[in-house]
Amino acid sequence: MNAKIRTFFLLIGWHCVILAGIAHGDVAEILGKINSRPAPERERLLTENARKEGALTFYGATNARDLQEIVGAFNKHYPFIKVSFSSLGGPGVLNKVLTEQRAGINRADVIATTGTYLVDLIDKGTLTKYKSPMVSYLRKGFVDAEGFWPGLDTRGYAVIYNTKRVNANEAPKRYEDLLLPRWKQNMIMDVEAHNLFAGLVDLWGQGKTVDFFRKLAVEQEVVFSRQSHAFMTQLVATGEHDLIVDGYIHNAVAMKEKGAPIEFVAFNPTILMPANIIGIMSSAANPHAAALFVDYNLSKEANEIMVKNQGRWTPRKDVPWTVEPRTELHVVSALEWGRKLKPLVELFRKTVGQ
Repeated sequence: MNAKIRTFFLLIGWHCVILAGIAHGDVAEILGKINSRPAPERERLLTENARKEGALTFYGATNARDLQEIVGAFNKHYPFIKVSFSSLGGPGVLNKVLTEQRAGINRADVIATTGTYLVDLIDKGTLTKYKSPMVSYLRKGFVDAEGFWPGLDTRGYAVIYNTKRVNANEAPKRYEDLLLPRWKQNMIMDVEAHNLFAGLVDLWGQGKTVDFFRKLAVEQEVVFSRQSHAFMTQLVATGEHDLIVDGYIHNAVAMKEKGAPIEFVAFNPTILMPANIIGIMSSAANPHAAALFVDYNLSKEANEIMVKNQGRWTPRKDVPWTVEPRTELHVVSALEWGRKLKPLVELFRKTVGQ
């Protein structure tokens, strides 16, 4: 092999090593250095480098229509970034990125998925640390203490009842009221109400929470269902049950708008599910475009689209939700309960006998 050919292959090899280093080891460092710059320079550096990258791959947990709407709005600001996205659902995102990671395939730059999967993604080195400048605008409970894995949206719990079967003056005012004889055999609940269980452990402690759920299951004979929350709420609307214990407020609002005879009660504090998170992959091939995309998802403009057009409960403090509970809010921590998920599920099943 002559010297010119040897030099050519050495250069190719070094180029591959450099690219691999950026993809696998330096994403956090690259973005950290850019984040240390003053805001105008930071934006310029991200934009210039994103223009060179020219592409972005995103795996999301929400439906394709909603993802397309956000991508389209993002591209009005950054038309030079071609965004490829897949709507996979929370478990689908987790399974796909971990499968690709094990195979040494690195396709996604940004993912959004169920909050309780955050711990798995951190522990396996799947996500890189990226503290968006938008973090300071987010509500309490929508971001970890260091600000690296922000929440994108969540759902609020409420008791949803049938107004033809339940008078407003007898509707429960707090969770403990569900233990009154009035509600025996008249309630439905998700058989996997783990997040509500975790939220009440946060507020009440484990002893009181276990006692409460055991009484719901044994004394009150609540019906446990494996159907979706929307379907269970529909059963309440048709009079199959008086109420759903762990209803989602957005389901109640949607059905009320269609004329269903239902109402909801949000207790104080209102428990919110662990927020679905958005994060940059540690193997991101397009880290600058990824940072711009995360920043945009946390922007006021994007949050207004998600709230007004998609009915989502988003993280921005300056973007009110369509229905804003007149209570304090308690967001179940994805980091804390993600680490304790297995014993939480086991305790819940043991408590309710499911």
